Amino acid sequence: MPQDHCAPVVGLVGGIGSGKSALARWVSRNSPIEVLDGDQLGHRALTEPAIAGLVLERFPQAEPSDTSSATEISRAALAEIVFGDDPESQSARNDLETIVHPFIRRSLEDLIQKHRSRSDCEGILVDAAVLLEAGWDDLCDHVVFVDVSEADRLARVTSTRNWTRSDFLARQSSQWPLERKQARSDTIIDNSESLEHSGPRLMSVIHSLRGTTSASCP
Repeated sequence: MPQDHCAPVVGLVGGIGSGKSALARWVSRNSPIEVLDGDQLGHRALTEPAIAGLVLERFPQAEPSDTSSATEISRAALAEIVFGDDPESQSARNDLETIVHPFIRRSLEDLIQKHRSRSDCEGILVDAAVLLEAGWDDLCDHVVFVDVSEADRLARVTSTRNWTRSDFLARQSSQWPLERKQARSDTIIDNSESLEHSGPRLMSVIHSLRGTTSASCP
């Protein structure tokens, strides 16, 4: 397969509420670029019986009281357990990641292999909140940081997700500081304006990488 048919893989990172997923969807709608959604893969992992069984064994509080399924998990209850900056929450989050992250990584590897050699695929976006923290950036040729002020990010999540400021801070504490994410990124894109402003910029970055990829190309 010629190198110019090996689609670049770009990781998308940023703070909570920075609009990474909305930006990825905009790019996918407006170009032949495939989006791999880390959150979706995480949710899918929790429906796998073997994984769900391990999660419920470690976190029995996450089993809904109104279900007869032995492997159904309340993600809301699980979030209450693992999000926070106290040692107990951090330990619980580490245990959950040990169970779930291998499935997500294998899924990303399989999907990247499936899509990147397609001649009709111009690029692959990996939209995963903990891309850097989990070490999945080694699957990417380039990492883009999506930049939005904290005030704007907080306003977005309180409006679209009905979160409180405490919810926002608890989830933010589970990720790397933004300065560290920026330092590990190759490009920074301002997403404080409309998607029509930031979307073409991200598409331009992806297109500039075509023919220069090195990670896992056939």
